[in-house]
Amino acid sequence: MYDSPSSRRLGDDNVLPRTLYLIHIPAILTFTALVSWIASTELAMVAASAVASVAALYMLWDWLVREGPTRFSTLLAITLLLGYGLGALNTWLTLPRGNLSLADFLGTDEGVLARGMAGVLLSTVPLCFFGELYERPLFGRGFRLPLDQHTYVLIGLGTLATGIGFMTGSLGYMGAQGVYGQQLSVSAALLSWLFPPFTALTIAIFIATPRGPAKLFSGACMLVLLVFVMAIGRRNVIYTAMVALFSLRLAGYRIKGTFFKKALILLMLTGFVAVGVTVFMLVRLAGYENPNDPSTLSLPHRAETAWNWVKDGSALSRATEANERNAEKRTFVLGFFADVLEGSSRRTPALGRDLAGYTSEAIPRVFNPDKDLTFGEEAVADEQFGLTYADAANSIITNGAVDFGLLGVIIYPLLIVAIMRICIKAFSGFLPALPMSIITLGAIFTMLQTETSTSNYLVSIRNEIIFAVILFIYTRLPKFALQKN
Repeated sequence: MYDSPSSRRLGDDNVLPRTLYLIHIPAILTFTALVSWIASTELAMVAASAVASVAALYMLWDWLVREGPTRFSTLLAITLLLGYGLGALNTWLTLPRGNLSLADFLGTDEGVLARGMAGVLLSTVPLCFFGELYERPLFGRGFRLPLDQHTYVLIGLGTLATGIGFMTGSLGYMGAQGVYGQQLSVSAALLSWLFPPFTALTIAIFIATPRGPAKLFSGACMLVLLVFVMAIGRRNVIYTAMVALFSLRLAGYRIKGTFFKKALILLMLTGFVAVGVTVFMLVRLAGYENPNDPSTLSLPHRAETAWNWVKDGSALSRATEANERNAEKRTFVLGFFADVLEGSSRRTPALGRDLAGYTSEAIPRVFNPDKDLTFGEEAVADEQFGLTYADAANSIITNGAVDFGLLGVIIYPLLIVAIMRICIKAFSGFLPALPMSIITLGAIFTMLQTETSTSNYLVSIRNEIIFAVILFIYTRLPKFALQKN
């Protein structure tokens, strides 16, 4: 996974392998996984979830606040441990269920859940180990985004494109707008992938820009993008805040220093997440008022309904109650993976059929006119293992488990990391630093999402290719400078 010096548009960072990630964390995760697998009890599952949560939170802090190296392998390990581990632990702690165990309440077997959590931990061990040995950090420590006219013009164009997307209906509630079973437009798919990480980058550039017209301009763009990003999902708001915190170092703004400086930045981003999650929940609840009337499901109508709740004073209580209910169950994404992993140990896995379906789904229809637009991993898993999931939490490890059982759970994350790394290396051969940063942030944003299917990784790569071409053309346009007063 190492890049040659000539392709390092994002800077060099020849850091030595860290013993903690190379030996200690993999050893702890492996030992905990084995105990959880052998014991196969709810207590073992809870203990494994707690270990996964602590490891993920430490790795996240090390990456974002202590400015540790950025690797796809480490990010995916954080994502899986945090999404499955902390999610399961949160549900176990908060879900009211009387004297019932979590497994009994959910109608499953505690041994299945314990072995499922063990599988999650085992999937991250090679990511930490091999990533630390073989994957060079994506950005060098000395890398800085150029805060020049090209950067600010690109921010303006991106904001304008996002606004047009929402005004024309290409973007709306929950992102890209389309009808199930029909192909999304190229503009909707590209904008949906682009604007959350682009928003994060704009936040960082605004904070790092010195006072003056450029700061006012980037601030105005940031506010517009923040309003838009709140309409596409709670998790997207959280991921945007995480990528924004990371992007600060790329823009040259160091959060190292005084406690006040760190606290202020973290407080701002926490406030953005709190407001964003609340706003999205209100927009979501507004669609439930009259779900049988399509006109009430549009984003403007949802926003109007939510605003009426703000005026009558019921908005905060509505959103808080709904978020609390969702936090009890929606964080538990372990169930589907655990059942699939268990099924793969008793029946022959799909042997690549799931991955083939996802790959076909990601190929543009112009090259694959006969592709199945209704393909779903749940249908493959139900048929293969006798399950009954109509909708479930998909991820790279559920895909691996459907296709090759525990072997796929270990191999598929490594495979997707290698593919995405190869693509970034290829783009860095002809794109300047700013376009490469945007594309890489888009890939990082995708990698941070636990509940995302393999097709989303492949679609992200497809969008990176399209965006790389667009940005390559943009960088070849003549530069111009704004007149200063």
